Amino acid sequence: MTMDANKEPIELARRDTESPRAEYLLRLPSRVAKPLCALLQDPRDEPILHLLCNQLLLVVPAATLLFTCTQSHWLGALYLALNYALFLQRYMLTLHFTEHRGLFKREYGLLNAIIPYFLCNLYGVPCGFYNLHHVVMHHVEDNASPGDLSSTETMQRDSLRHFARYWVRFWLGTWVELPLYALRKGRPRQAAACVACATTYWAVLAALWRLNSVATLWALVVPFFVSTFALMFGNWSQHVFVDPDEPRNTYRSTYNCVACSDNQRTYNDGYHIIHHLNSRLHWSELPRRFVDTLAAHDDNDALVFRGIGFFDVGLMVFTGQLDRLASYIVPCGPKQRARSREEWVALLRYRLQPARIKGAAPAARLQAAAS
Repeated sequence: MTMDANKEPIELARRDTESPRAEYLLRLPSRVAKPLCALLQDPRDEPILHLLCNQLLLVVPAATLLFTCTQSHWLGALYLALNYALFLQRYMLTLHFTEHRGLFKREYGLLNAIIPYFLCNLYGVPCGFYNLHHVVMHHVEDNASPGDLSSTETMQRDSLRHFARYWVRFWLGTWVELPLYALRKGRPRQAAACVACATTYWAVLAALWRLNSVATLWALVVPFFVSTFALMFGNWSQHVFVDPDEPRNTYRSTYNCVACSDNQRTYNDGYHIIHHLNSRLHWSELPRRFVDTLAAHDDNDALVFRGIGFFDVGLMVFTGQLDRLASYIVPCGPKQRARSREEWVALLRYRLQPARIKGAAPAARLQAAAS
């Protein structure tokens, strides 16, 4: 497969590589950033350092003032709105990539606890839960049911009812299901740590509620429900198109979003197929690895969308806009370029079905999905 034959996906990946980073709001002065960068395991993670300092200097003092100086629901709502508008997406993907690859060098290892044990609580993620749920469970099980508690493969993925059940199970059941998962997998220490973190979380939440219920509501309780919805809608959207016949094929259980503005704020998170193929790959290398695997994307009928993010895809699925969504597809090779718009729509519809389907043969089901 020649480079000229795949000019479009290569050009789109180049845009993601060359676009300026936007994971942080304010860049630290060089005289401050230089000594702090020496603490990093990988100098390419400097954007994460800038974001972390933004949050420690802006969000943490604001939350502290909320608890110590006010009982105003208006100020609480304003704090939440500004914090989430400016930092939620940036923080969640910072948590994501720093849990896959530690941010600070081993001798400064305690600093690695700031993101998953301290700041996470201000974004509705209970301390100590994310690594076990995402890195250990989701990536090891790879969206496979029943191992992956957040698997989408058995759901009808354009069903709001199925999604509502999926979200409620997450925020209600994770407290019990996650430590039980760790026990089943022979990880008693992680199960115990999960229970300890949950107990600490609820104890601190209760104490803060007695101290200032208004601040606790807007800084911790409302964020929990907003963020669990965002996390589950994001994961559902990332794994909304799963081939019913090959649900364990990574090229067919998720998709990529390239040349979209989200990638500049989320460490190229749109390259989700690549991330699932190698979750330890540094975020700056994802576009290049995508280009290197275009032939495999074409052979496996992998889905690639340009100019839109995962939430856009999820919203279009739930609102029945598959024809519009098909207009954003980027063919990755000759096999995919030969497919018509109608055939793409049929493929999208087919991959919304639950993975375990009895009855018609695959070709017959695909034909039925097109009708």
